[in-house]
Amino acid sequence: MICWSCEREAGSGPLCGACGALLPPDDAADHFQVLGLASGYAVDLAALEAAYKRLSRQVHPDRFATAEPRARRASTSRTVQLNDAWRTLRDPVRRAEYMLSRAGVDVGGQDGEKKVPPAFLMEILELNEELREAQDAGDRDRVAALTASMRGRAAETMTTIASALEVGTADRLEQAARALVSLRYYNRFMDQVAAHEEREDARAEAQARGTDHG
Repeated sequence: MICWSCEREAGSGPLCGACGALLPPDDAADHFQVLGLASGYAVDLAALEAAYKRLSRQVHPDRFATAEPRARRASTSRTVQLNDAWRTLRDPVRRAEYMLSRAGVDVGGQDGEKKVPPAFLMEILELNEELREAQDAGDRDRVAALTASMRGRAAETMTTIASALEVGTADRLEQAARALVSLRYYNRFMDQVAAHEEREDARAEAQARGTDHG
């Protein structure tokens, strides 16, 4: 890249190696390149955080508040790009979705749902019904057992996703996509459990306040 400020070869970093001017971001760079990390599902989170903090200090808009307009625009653009990369790669599910998307494998919308076998959907429907019945009956032990089982399935699925993405062949990417769609159902199940618990806690707190006032 040629530096906009000194018109010399700028190098590969965010700052021009010749004059130190902040360069505009490379829109073609993927999230791994933005953070200077090796491309792959297995991400060293400590290294990710360190890279993010280091680059954030270099490109933060506060450093360029009185700089030339081009430098201010570059700062804003780089910060947006950096934050997007960091938020995506630090989250295992978003990282998997991103890598599949980059590989041309769609896991969203109807195409993603088609990857789930009908038998799996029926099983999830039955488990959700069993969960509601246990919650309505106040059977905390059954709810806890269902939740633990689902949490275990989610953990196994994440292991499958990680392994498939590291191999990266077409069939393994499809396997990762199917597993990722299944994971969404497991997470929805656990979200329902958490929402119910929050409602129950709020109800108990309200009753306690009413008793105190009485």
